[in-house]
Formats: sequence, structure tokens, C-alpha cells
Amino acid sequence: MIVYLASITAFLWSIGLVASMYQVLNKKRLEIVRRLQSIHISRSMEEEDILERPFLERTLQPLTRGIASAISQIAPNRLFDKTDEMLIKAGNPRNIKASDFLAFQGITGLLTLGVSGFFLGASGYPILRAALTSFSFAALAVYLPWFRLASMATRRKTQILRKLPDVMDLLVVSVEAGLSFDMALLRVVEKFRGPISQEFQKVLREMQLGKPRKDALKDMSDRVGLMEMTSLVNAILQTDQLGIGIAGVLRLHADMIRDKRQQAIEEQAMKAPIKMLIPLVFLIFPSIFIVILGPAFLNIMKALGGK
Repeated sequence: MIVYLASITAFLWSIGLVASMYQVLNKKRLEIVRRLQSIHISRSMEEEDILERPFLERTLQPLTRGIASAISQIAPNRLFDKTDEMLIKAGNPRNIKASDFLAFQGITGLLTLGVSGFFLGASGYPILRAALTSFSFAALAVYLPWFRLASMATRRKTQILRKLPDVMDLLVVSVEAGLSFDMALLRVVEKFRGPISQEFQKVLREMQLGKPRKDALKDMSDRVGLMEMTSLVNAILQTDQLGIGIAGVLRLHADMIRDKRQQAIEEQAMKAPIKMLIPLVFLIFPSIFIVILGPAFLNIMKALGGK
């Protein structure tokens, strides 16, 4: 119990020291943020509406908002921008905000620190060793949500890259059949499912709301972060500026993306024999040696033992 209290006290003291230094150095900025937060439209909520909500939402949501507000005052803007960018690349899972994601990381780290410190203290670990181990577990717990978010962004980018050649073929066929580029995008949204369909649907929605097609396509390429998508968007924008037929440009990029996909498949196929060496040497070969040489070795040992 003493180790648990000591680790929690040291952690809270370090957080308080960092928060105090940040408030001293950014006093003017924090004052402006507090004034802006105080200007809001109050919305009355009846008690029946609150009681109808789920228990976790009624209990955890105020705590999460408080921690998110505290983190927004302490964390630098660069961290919020990086988190927003990663959330956008991951497809905005559950429409979570950057402040809520950082608050979730903080709550996970604090809970892990408290639980690990309690169990390590109860098991009789030395104070310094228990504190270091608890902080290591807490740091790992804070990093795991970010690792999960990065893996979701990578998987989403891979799904878009796999569907892009088929999407390009449909765009080329639709445009060559006489449809406009906007109608071809609508056909893609209707025929395909997944992240790439969601991106094109967002482009069409932004264009319907009055956003220029150039800006909507540029935002899509920034969100996706693929070189193939960026080159496609740049080519489409050049056709609009120069007045070139878009069908030929789409056909050219469709062939180029197909060639790149074929090259990537061939590269992975050439890497396959090298990747197979590790399981072959450490798993398959020992099993073969045991099956082939095992009986002979037993016979030799029996013959030597008989003599």
C-alpha cells in the first residue's frame, strides 16, 4: 500500500509541476481560451432526459469531458494537430475528437498506473522497482491506443490502394460512355463499398454544398495520403485548367496504377522465398531431421548400450 501511494503521489506531483510551468509560460493564451470557453449557449436539459441515457454515458461522459478540457489546456497544439490528422486518416472512427482521444489515453494510463502500483505494492516489490514498473505499464497503456489508431490508418490506406485500380477502370468506362466526371464518381459510390467509396461520397457531398471540385479533390488527396491518389487528383485538375479531355488522362492513370500494382505483386513474390527461409530452417528442417535421423540415432544408442 505504501508503494502504491508513493507511486501515485509522485505521478500526480510531476503532472502538477508540468501543469504549473505550462500555465506560467502560457498565462495569456490560457486566459484567452478560458474567455472563449465561457462564451457558449446554455442549453437546458430536463432530468428525465438525463435519466434515460445509459449509465456509462451519464457517469463517464462528464469525467471524460473534464479530463479533455484539462488536456486541451496543457497539451501543445502540435499534438492536437497530429491526432486530428491521424484520426482523419483512420476514417474518423466513431466520430471521436482529438481531445476525447487524448482524454482516453490519459484515463487508460492513470488506471493502469493505479492498478499496477497496487498489485506490485501488495506483492512486496521494492519501492523504486515497483514505481518504475508501474510507470512503464502506464506508458505502454498510453501508447497502445495510438498504435491501434495508426494500424487502422495503415489498413484503411491499404484498402484504398487495393480498390483503386478497379475504381479507375469504372471511371474510365463511365467517362468514355459519355457521363460527366461527377456522374462517374456517383457510379463509383454506388458500385463500391469501403473507404474509397466513402472518400468519393464525401467529395460529392462537399461539391453539393458549394465547395469547388478542385478544393474537394485536394482535400481528399490530403486525407488519403497516397501518391497514386495525389497524382490522379493533380492530373484531373490540370485537365480542368488546360481544357484537355479527361477520358484519356483517366485511361493513362488507370494503366499506370495497374502497372504499379503488378510491379508490387512481383516484388512481393520475389521476397517470398527469402521470407520462407526462417520457418524452413527453424521449424521444418528440425522436424525432418528428427523423423529421418531419430530412429537411426536410437538404434546406434541401443547398439552402443548393448556392448
